Amino acid sequence: MTINLVYMAKPIYGGWVTFTAHLSLKYNYELFKVGKRTEPNKRDYGYGIEYKNMRIDDLLEKNNLLITAVDKHYWKYLYLFPKGTRLVIHDPTELKGKDNKIVELLDNFEIITIRKTVQDLLLNKYNKKSTFLYHPFYQYPKTSESSDYYSLSISRIDFDKNTDLILKANKMIKSDDKKIQIFGAENRLYVHHKLKDLEFPKYWHGKFPKTLPLSYKGKDLLNNCHYIIDMSIIKGDGGGTQYTFLEAIYHNCALILHKEWVQNGDLFKKDYNCYVVGYTDDIGKEIADIINTPLNNKYKSIIKNASKILKSHTQVKWFCE
Repeated sequence: MTINLVYMAKPIYGGWVTFTAHLSLKYNYELFKVGKRTEPNKRDYGYGIEYKNMRIDDLLEKNNLLITAVDKHYWKYLYLFPKGTRLVIHDPTELKGKDNKIVELLDNFEIITIRKTVQDLLLNKYNKKSTFLYHPFYQYPKTSESSDYYSLSISRIDFDKNTDLILKANKMIKSDDKKIQIFGAENRLYVHHKLKDLEFPKYWHGKFPKTLPLSYKGKDLLNNCHYIIDMSIIKGDGGGTQYTFLEAIYHNCALILHKEWVQNGDLFKKDYNCYVVGYTDDIGKEIADIINTPLNNKYKSIIKNASKILKSHTQVKWFCE
């Protein structure tokens, strides 16, 4: 079955973008965006794929449309799609806001969720059944070039990512070589209010190019990196995976996660397939204590057990058959 992907959101970095790229790469699906005019040539989307801008009326002439993400800037188009069009909802924030058109039009779409917590929320709060599918993961070729970094954060820098906890940890990590280096698109309001006194510029290296594998200055960021730290907390979400998690596992990096994410599901288990923090008033110290500890058998066991998670994401079928 040929699926035509439609990305209807403003962000050019983050989980929505990465998800769309993996889905397109994994199954060789075409990608489109809604534009003011239908353009003859394709544009670069990043991650080795291209997209085409199309007028909404031209786009609607295509069959088997799947909307990979939608934000408020594109809500006005939702009512135009044929009933039963597939729409992916990634997290609860997409259902917030006054006069939310996604909520109003839920019954018009076949909803797909990529975490069971979101599937449960849709059913319990909106009485909307949805299809749960694992994040599709494209097994991109790895490089042999080693990372320059011992520990990394590769998420957006934002309120729900709690990057301030990572910077607090850096103050207590003994070796400069092990301090957590930060990559990702920043919410400048969050940076101003929460990070200005935590030496953020010292550890932030900006946005990385949209490539697979993630690279910086020509080197694979995750190859031979030891820890990926992600302090995501999203109300009504959690338990499952994100692309930062999957990429870490794919490259044999150990995950350090916040307990408020882990406890919302049964996939990630403390000291079995990840490290978990958030049990004291000093989470920065909890993170630092893990990184300050020499790599040992527990670390190796966590890496080995985490690798089992990836199989569901590499073998999942997103309408490709």
